[in-house]
Amino acid sequence: MHTWTQEETERLIELAGTGTYEEVAARMNDDFGIVVSGESVRKRLKRIEKADDGINAPAGFEESFEILPNGAHRSKRLLEMAKQKLKDKDYLLKVHGYDPKEWDLTESKWSEWGQHNKQDGTVTLYASKITVKPKQSGFNIGDLITAIQNIKPITITLDPTEPTEKRMLEIPIFDAHFGISDYDYYKPTQQKIIEKLSLYKWEEVLFILGQDMLHNDNFKGTTSNGTVIENVDMVKAWEDARKFFEPLIELAITQAGKVNIIYSSGNHDEALGWAFIQMIKARYPQANIDDRMQQRKAYVFGDNFIGITHGDKARKNLHNIFPIEFPMEWSRAKNREIHTGHLHVEETKDVFGMAVRTLATRNITDKWHRDNGFVGAHKRFMLFEYSDKELESIHYV
Repeated sequence: MHTWTQEETERLIELAGTGTYEEVAARMNDDFGIVVSGESVRKRLKRIEKADDGINAPAGFEESFEILPNGAHRSKRLLEMAKQKLKDKDYLLKVHGYDPKEWDLTESKWSEWGQHNKQDGTVTLYASKITVKPKQSGFNIGDLITAIQNIKPITITLDPTEPTEKRMLEIPIFDAHFGISDYDYYKPTQQKIIEKLSLYKWEEVLFILGQDMLHNDNFKGTTSNGTVIENVDMVKAWEDARKFFEPLIELAITQAGKVNIIYSSGNHDEALGWAFIQMIKARYPQANIDDRMQQRKAYVFGDNFIGITHGDKARKNLHNIFPIEFPMEWSRAKNREIHTGHLHVEETKDVFGMAVRTLATRNITDKWHRDNGFVGAHKRFMLFEYSDKELESIHYV
């Protein structure tokens, strides 16, 4: 009877499943210059498989298992396996009794133990100690982006009619918080925007997307910074946002010479808001889309400068920051606006001729604002209509 060495055992584990027992035996004989049969290979693999049920531990070793307060599991077992398997996360999960599809390996430690028996001589065993946690349900941003990249563009037939006037309509739907408010609630707002878009052949239409469009940034009920808030149905929130914005974008493409869409990151939905923009970018190649991850952005239409930021960062100094970050655009403009959100109230400050506006929202008052007494603000969104010279009017929708 052949006495298996540790090196031979590790090689046998590598070859397991690559052929019949006889084929694996032939490979072993070639690799090590030994003579083992297919039956010998079968019996040896059978003994190794018993690692799943534990093996007789030498004196001084105790297997253990515990459930930690945070829901994670910690398992300690003595295993007979190839040393390289210690780097295989799925293998470690399986031999400790966990399904890799349902559990994540968060920590792994090991040490060597020697065990002697008459049949195999001294065998090296591995004391494997792992910590695992249940996989989070549902969401993977990489899978989402892959799915978005496979979206087919929508073909929209354009009206060749020239714009009626040199006018631009800005549609900044700030702090919509889909998930707290839904599509049915916002449907009257959508209809008002449709009516406004349909009035003219616009030279340009400017959408600002992001800006806490979605209430959560994941399926765990947290914001972009990990702050725990109300956990909403993010699948429905995403679909509601899509049903709200897509008809508006499609209509704008037919009603304007140019459609621009700017992503402005919020503090609630930085990742998912950006992912939403990638979907829009894939579906509407006719639109000009700025998806840069940049806190402050600017857009110029004629003599109008429009600064865009969410307003959760450097809020008190925006009137100083924008001229520094956008000096050329700022200097050429005669009408200067800065549009922010975040506070869920409408406010305008005229600072040396620049209007620093906090835009209102129609969003339902969520738990955080209600608990902190931020109640009673007017529920409305704001559209801005520009000529090439100045801001002509503000429309509440």
